[in-house]
Amino acid sequence: MTLIIEIAPEIESRLEAEAKRNGMSKDDLAKNVIEERFAPSEKRENYLPEGFKPRYIGKAETRDFSGDDEWLRENREKYIGKYVATHGNRLITSGENLKEVMIEARDKGFPDALVYQVEDPNAPSFVEFIY
Repeated sequence: MTLIIEIAPEIESRLEAEAKRNGMSKDDLAKNVIEERFAPSEKRENYLPEGFKPRYIGKAETRDFSGDDEWLRENREKYIGKYVATHGNRLITSGENLKEVMIEARDKGFPDALVYQVEDPNAPSFVEFIY
């Protein structure tokens, strides 16, 4: 199949530079890119090195976050603008600095604490549309 396409000059110069770096022509590089993009999915998904043997390391544990949600609903007003770390329906730590809150929660024995910044429910949305 022969394919003729028009591309912007800046794209063509980038294509040419990349082809030169790889020691090939622009046409060959473009052909390779198209073939890789439209290769059968099993070929694209095989990104592991040849001979790689995956190993089972166990089942990931998850926990119920409904207690964290309940705590936030009951205590939001006291912690607006702060970072809080909760576990279940209890506060582990809070503060102005995210990193410090995360470290303190971990040091207190809660590496899986839910850490988030409490936002003011009356504050404007992050995204606003201006017409």
